[in-house]
Amino acid sequence: MKSRFVKMAVLLVLAALAFASCNKGQGNTAQAEKDYLSMTWDQIIAEAKAEGSLVFYTWWGEEHWIDAGRAFEQQYGIKTTVVVGDASANANKVIAEARQAVGSIDALMIGGDYLKPVLDLGCFYTPITKVIPNVSKLDPKLLEFVEGLKNNGELIPLYRNQTGLLYNPARVPNPPQTWDELVAWIRANPKRFGFNDPSKGGSGQSFVHAAIGALTGGLDQYRSDTEIQSAKIESWNRVWDWMNSMEPYWTYTTSNNDSISRLNSGEFWLTVAWDDDTQVNLKSGSLFKEAVLYVPEFGLAGGGDCAGVLKNAKNKAAAILFLNFLTDQDQQIKMNERIGTYLSRTDLSTEVQLLPEEQRQRNGVPWIPAFYKQEFIDLFVKNVLMK
Repeated sequence: MKSRFVKMAVLLVLAALAFASCNKGQGNTAQAEKDYLSMTWDQIIAEAKAEGSLVFYTWWGEEHWIDAGRAFEQQYGIKTTVVVGDASANANKVIAEARQAVGSIDALMIGGDYLKPVLDLGCFYTPITKVIPNVSKLDPKLLEFVEGLKNNGELIPLYRNQTGLLYNPARVPNPPQTWDELVAWIRANPKRFGFNDPSKGGSGQSFVHAAIGALTGGLDQYRSDTEIQSAKIESWNRVWDWMNSMEPYWTYTTSNNDSISRLNSGEFWLTVAWDDDTQVNLKSGSLFKEAVLYVPEFGLAGGGDCAGVLKNAKNKAAAILFLNFLTDQDQQIKMNERIGTYLSRTDLSTEVQLLPEEQRQRNGVPWIPAFYKQEFIDLFVKNVLMK
């Protein structure tokens, strides 16, 4: 946890320096800028081929992204360099180079706590959603909000993830849909429900997220905030009190996969899980095939990671073309098959179709801003786990 705070502190210092420099007009003015956002798609392809290369930074799924880069290079003849590094280091590099007219990164995949400082600096070339053909097929929620932050056309979702309730239908013939029904079910079936410590995984974070919404007047009150509002944080005390009162009825697990493992063993009948984790466990045989995942009517959080083109990218057209390529049908299906992430496109199905698209759109809930998420994780550990 300490190293996470150190990384964020470094990120914020670099952002402040870069912001000051950008305000003085030192960034991105050294060369005449072509207006790619007013070009036709054929013109962008021609410009991309003329540029001849691009650099894409990401932080995981190395084999898939490198193979995608090779496929892109083979199709368009554009040399593609994929750099897989630490997410914090990638964001730090973007921020440190924000003062430069031309940076070393063309396209960046980003998510989590690292997104806000980069967005606040205006580091992305925008709105790329205006020109990328596949945009109309991508998840509309992620095109509007990413990590609780407004997406103003800077970012293209590359994949999605959605939390839901995973259950054993032999034990739970009528799974709960409303928050009150879930609470009643948990009380009626002591220790048959569990979720992971939110400091150890996102499915636990989603459950706490839902509890905050249910017990403090809904999640919409947090959406427009650009920084933590202390009065709203104070209202979470009722969440911690309620959770402490519920402790006899449920179990905390150590990870997303631990929750699934306990459902598989029969200890749990109902738990919170990610769609991608569930799919991987079903395909590997680590989860019984009858298990069912659904998003209840009260809503559970979902999101995904996105990518954008840097404002000071040397090869903007190639970067735009590459992001569209990553959302092409073949690449989306390959990504799902290889690393288990769910497609960012809403018009395609996968081998294991866990959640109907209509259910994802109707009941999936965007996360509140990441700075609130980190705050409720820390407060849960302090006020619930350490009680």
